[in-house]
Amino acid sequence: MPLLTAPAVVVIQRQLGSITASQLLQCGVSEWSRRRLIDDRVIMPVGHSVYRVPGVPLTMEARLVVLCLQHPSGFITGPTAGALTGLRRMPLSSQVHLCTPHGLRLDVPNFVLLRQSTVTPPEHVRTLANGIHLATFDRLAFDLGRDLTVADLSSVIEQMLQRGDTSVEALGATARLLCAKGRPGSDVFAKVLLRRHDGAAAESHPELLVLRGLLRAGVPVQAQERLVLPNGRSVRIDMAVPEVRWAVEVDVHSDHLGLEGSTKDKRRDRGMHSVDWQIERVTRIDLLDLRGILEELVALYHHRRSRFSPFPRVSA
Repeated sequence: MPLLTAPAVVVIQRQLGSITASQLLQCGVSEWSRRRLIDDRVIMPVGHSVYRVPGVPLTMEARLVVLCLQHPSGFITGPTAGALTGLRRMPLSSQVHLCTPHGLRLDVPNFVLLRQSTVTPPEHVRTLANGIHLATFDRLAFDLGRDLTVADLSSVIEQMLQRGDTSVEALGATARLLCAKGRPGSDVFAKVLLRRHDGAAAESHPELLVLRGLLRAGVPVQAQERLVLPNGRSVRIDMAVPEVRWAVEVDVHSDHLGLEGSTKDKRRDRGMHSVDWQIERVTRIDLLDLRGILEELVALYHHRRSRFSPFPRVSA
């Protein structure tokens, strides 16, 4: 009777009783030996190319291992990941929350709640020693926005920060990447971060942070520039490089958030576009990841400078 090799036994022990076909092959178990092991009930199939050793307890963590081995592009998130990592205020749920790339057609068990996303970069996933793929804490904080109230998510994020699981900067970068209209969890996550951020600085301080950051990066911005639009209206720009007609507006005041304020901003931007000015707007969410938004602005400035011509182009 073929036996499991010592390396295969090590993998099975580490993965709480489970192993994949490719792992068996890597551990020296041939396809013929694998079929014999199945016939002799040494291992049994529990899904596509995943096998378990009978008699090993199928605990919740063991179930998660099987699920992650079956769907390697997915990761455990939501209340399941929160409970597994000891976060408070997690709602009771009998379902396992699995996030996979959007568009995949997957056949999952009834106990699995599938949460698909168009944004699943590798850096949002961490793999435990037993093979479970978990959302990183900053990604998990965002995903929990669809499951928790503002008050509960605020408590969870404070717990994460106190334990050193994540940082304000990492949460801000996640907000910039994921918060979008219609994406579940965006509103709650943004409210928690902005509420935490409010009062941390005077209203003009964010402009100063952006201005100083751009100057340190070698962008020759000037503060409080004024420009006269074709309709005769004079507008003040937070900071600009007039030589290349490039401007930055820091929208931290609540007036910019409402329908009337955003409409005025867009109308003003169109007026500046008509005289070939490029406008970059920085939001309160952007400021949570100050380093990230500064890097983006510096790149945009250099791109503008490389393409800018003070003279109109004449077609041939």
